[in-house]
Amino acid sequence: MADDPHALRPGASIAGYNILRVLGAGGFGITYEAESPYTGKRVAIKEFFPRGIVSREGGTHVVYAGRDAEVVEWALKRFESSTLDQCGLRHPHIVDVIHYVKDNGTGYMIMEYVEGETLEDWLRVREFLPAPEELEPLLSPVLSALEYLHARSMIHRDIAPDNIMIRADGVPKIIDFGAIKLIGQETRLRSDSRTFTVMKQHYSPPEQTEDGGELDHRADIYSIGAVLYRALGGLPPASAEERIQRRAFGRPDPYTPLAEGAPHVSKDAADAIDRALSFDMQDRQAEISELREELGWPVAESHVVPTFLVPRDDDAEAARRRPILPWLLPLIGIAVIAIGGALWSGLVTLPKFETEVVKAPEPPKLEEAKEVLPPKVHTPELAKVPAQENHDGYMVVVASHKTEQEAQAALAKLKEQLPALFADQDVEVIGLDLGDQGTFYRAMIGPLVKTDADALCEEFKRNHVACLVRMDQ
Repeated sequence: MADDPHALRPGASIAGYNILRVLGAGGFGITYEAESPYTGKRVAIKEFFPRGIVSREGGTHVVYAGRDAEVVEWALKRFESSTLDQCGLRHPHIVDVIHYVKDNGTGYMIMEYVEGETLEDWLRVREFLPAPEELEPLLSPVLSALEYLHARSMIHRDIAPDNIMIRADGVPKIIDFGAIKLIGQETRLRSDSRTFTVMKQHYSPPEQTEDGGELDHRADIYSIGAVLYRALGGLPPASAEERIQRRAFGRPDPYTPLAEGAPHVSKDAADAIDRALSFDMQDRQAEISELREELGWPVAESHVVPTFLVPRDDDAEAARRRPILPWLLPLIGIAVIAIGGALWSGLVTLPKFETEVVKAPEPPKLEEAKEVLPPKVHTPELAKVPAQENHDGYMVVVASHKTEQEAQAALAKLKEQLPALFADQDVEVIGLDLGDQGTFYRAMIGPLVKTDADALCEEFKRNHVACLVRMDQ
């Protein structure tokens, strides 16, 4: 992949990270390994680059013909939307997306860098097919990750062996969320010259083809069924395109039941995988939990994790007894917004809680919030936070201003002060950016000790700034 003629060259800078090498490329994007020149932190960066439609100008800038503008801009907007959707996700078996930037005429998803090999690589070098019990610890966590997505009305749409990474310690992670969508969103756009359709041969269901129907979570059930089929049978199932063509001409479905190529798999498990790969979505399992039950794979406790946590009453009371830190007043010139306001902004997606939490107060109406904003931005100097041990939490802050100019001024001040604030800690300021509408911004700060993160968030909320704590569990 290092010689990909379409890719950015090593040394190119994106969002403060220097490109090191190409990790992979597909029909819609190129993924790079990159490194911060200051901290040495490594990330993966996915560039929106639909091959055959766009080209590279001057070694960096992405350009395309005017006739393709509508479809490219639509697809780029969907890529941006899916990236922001994933920024709010937190699961041990889903790669973290930490930022999104626009540059070079395109968009870039900044992700956690996962060292290891893909499931496809792991399968390819094996001399013998894996036994189901050997596959369970690798793919049962992936089922849990899909359940997590589906509970939030999201579907991945691109589950395949090359999108499942296995770390050196054996922990699997789903990667490549460029195709993620909220159920009910439009997934295709046709123009006179081009059509964008997210498909992966052998792993995408029939309804995901150009002429297919609307998608729901059963598309992911089909795809994970195809992954299981490939892993246990040695070859992927017949592609959806071939199945559609055969049926259109009244010929038999070319799908071969798994039991014929994998006699070492139990009848119940083979039947479960065959059902997941049913041509008609209504014939598949209704939920991932049903597929899991038919496979005989119980849910491990370690696969169930909380996402965003809001401080409980007792935590808040403890926080009130702590001294007020003067650096927590950088955003006094902001709108009074509560968690619902953050959701309204589109920058933070608050998922369903998997643990008992204290419900955030209802946000004021937008017009009421605007009335209490002072006319000038005031960002006092920040006091340095002492170094801590056992970091395990992040703060997620969303703030709103009257105008784009005020938001930009406050954001610039925050950018200037935060690196010095955390100079003595292994703490990063990630996802610090201005919102699309220009009047709000988001800051993700961490890792921090949970009790300190809770206390800091309490102070932010006293100044009417939306703040959440998410844990690294």
